[in-house]
Amino acid sequence: MTLAVSLRVPDGLVIAADSLSTTRGEIGIQGEFKGQCPACKKDIQLKDIKFPPLPIPSSVSSYAQKVFAYKEHYGIATYGMAILNEKTIYYHVKLLEQIDSSNEKAVVTKIAKKLMEYFHGEIKKQFKDIDKAPDTFKPLGFLIVGYDNEIGKTIEIHIGKKPNIEERIGSGCTIGGDIAVASNLWEIGKKDPRLSTKYASFSLQDAVDYAEYLINTTAKFQRFANMIPTVGGEVDIALITPYKKFTWIKCKKLTKILELDK
Repeated sequence: MTLAVSLRVPDGLVIAADSLSTTRGEIGIQGEFKGQCPACKKDIQLKDIKFPPLPIPSSVSSYAQKVFAYKEHYGIATYGMAILNEKTIYYHVKLLEQIDSSNEKAVVTKIAKKLMEYFHGEIKKQFKDIDKAPDTFKPLGFLIVGYDNEIGKTIEIHIGKKPNIEERIGSGCTIGGDIAVASNLWEIGKKDPRLSTKYASFSLQDAVDYAEYLINTTAKFQRFANMIPTVGGEVDIALITPYKKFTWIKCKKLTKILELDK
């Protein structure tokens, strides 16, 4: 899964995500079944019964790239599926960036709609019977941040059978992916206003630290929980301001080679 975080504060926008990626496989289960016939009350024993396959983690990587620059003025974070049609989400985003012929600084809402259209098409290629899936089937999500006329925005899109898009403006924090731990932290503030988070008073450094705090807290909680971790690895963080393009604050060494040392 992952935890993607976007913050909107007076001086800028912060986008961040962890780097853990889990590939899921399937295990087949076969066994015997003993029971009793409801009609004749005789014992029944069935052998070599095959049960539906169970999904299990087959491999884990701590180096997935989930935060991307887009046309220098915008930031994207992804959560959910890591591989789509045998390509990483990073590959798809960079491909879309190359074929996107729009002006260098477009409207962030239009960029989000292009992203939604592109990935909805890719999802339909991989899941050819997606029309049979429930309407809630949305295995891939994105947070897109940027400025439109000096108004900072976070746009969240969910990709699946019925993709949807949501726009948020004003000071605040938007999260996507494995949000349980962060959401419960926010509940404390709802119960006691003295413990609520005042995003409108955050500096850029506060926003950077808070994004990392939410991701690291989730990862540390999952370490001790009775579950397979879905958040972990290094945290990638970037920011955008009204007067400066997409800037990496913290990123993996390979990201530095690919994105900075050009």
